[in-house]
Amino acid sequence: MIQRRTEKSEFGILRNPTTVKQLANEIKIACDAYISKKLSEKDARELICHYSIHHGNKLFDCYGNFKPTIRDRLGVKRCGLLDHLLRDIQIPMF
Repeated sequence: MIQRRTEKSEFGILRNPTTVKQLANEIKIACDAYISKKLSEKDARELICHYSIHHGNKLFDCYGNFKPTIRDRLGVKRCGLLDHLLRDIQIPMF
């Protein structure tokens, strides 16, 4: 099977991380690629929305805020970018 090389796979971003720390690392890679203009806003938003929908229990606490591990590993500016990318997106509550 031939796999198409996409912009996302060029950065090696894992779409289904297994731990909170791994998720934070993948989000950090995506945010840095977006800031350096190597990843488009559409692709960054699509990836972050995928994480929030499919891995929301790793990303958010029970109050809808980012988990402390995510906040500590990403920092204030990247969390602000995540807030901006997740704006106007309704996240399903399980």
